[in-house]
Amino acid sequence: MKKLILSAVFTHLLIAGSNLCNLLPAKVQNYVATSKCEYTNVESNSQKSMQASRDYKNGKKQITLQLLKGGLASQMMSSFMMPMQIETDEIIMKVTKCKSFKCAITYNKKDKGGVVIVLLDENTPSIISVMFENTDIGEIYNIINKIELSKIKNEL
Repeated sequence: MKKLILSAVFTHLLIAGSNLCNLLPAKVQNYVATSKCEYTNVESNSQKSMQASRDYKNGKKQITLQLLKGGLASQMMSSFMMPMQIETDEIIMKVTKCKSFKCAITYNKKDKGGVVIVLLDENTPSIISVMFENTDIGEIYNIINKIELSKIKNEL
C-alpha cells in the first residue's frame, strides 16, 4: 500500500512538471530549443514550487526560458515591488512593462547579456524569465513579444 501511495504521489509530481514544460515552446522566433525541458517540483509543509527551463540557440546567441510557480517565484517577486531605473555606461536595471505584464530587466551592455523577469501572476506567484547572452536588449523584447504570456498565465 505504501508503494502504491508513493508511486501515485511521484507520478502526480512528474505529470505536474511535464505539464509546466508543455508551456515552454520548442522554438521562439529564430531560436531553436537545444535541450529537453528540465523541471523540478518541490513540496514542503509550508509551500509548493514548480520550475521548468529550456535552452535555445540562434548561432552564437543563447537564451534560457525559465518558468517558476509558487514559492520560488514569490522569492523573486521583490524585484517588482520598488519602481526603479538605473542606467550607466555598463548596465541597465529597470522595472517596466513587457506587453501588459510588469517586468524587471538587468542588462550588461558590454557583454550583451542579462535577464528579463516577467511577472505573470502576483496572486498565484508565477514568473517567466529570459536569461540571455550575446544578444541586444531590443531582440530580447521582440522575443518576449512572441511568447504567448497570457496563454501561459491562463494555463498555470
